[in-house]
Amino acid sequence: MIRGAVNTRREAMLSLRVYGPNGTELQFDAVIDTGFSASLTLPAGAAATLGLIRQSSGRAALADGTVRQFDLFAAEVEWGGSWRRVLVSVVGDEVLLGMRLLADHELRVAVRAGGVVEITPLP
Repeated sequence: MIRGAVNTRREAMLSLRVYGPNGTELQFDAVIDTGFSASLTLPAGAAATLGLIRQSSGRAALADGTVRQFDLFAAEVEWGGSWRRVLVSVVGDEVLLGMRLLADHELRVAVRAGGVVEITPLP
């Protein structure tokens, strides 16, 4: 089981370790975003520090209705006690955890400040 907590803004948060190809590892507090269909977003500076290698680019419609160009990078995320390869979208300044990373898991959130966030694999 993966555990996190709800912050004072009622955002479900999870601490993630991300590993880059140059051996650098960083820890992030990610907001779980059920409206984001990919795996993970990171700010450009974090991707550079991790030494992530660009894979491709794309365009996305954001929640505010704007369309943004972004780059995709390969990285590894610690997920449920093991490392998992993911594509990281570099767009904006927030660290967002999306639905692709949550696939085949159950997400439970006690929506109040300090509430528990639990992610468990589905059978």
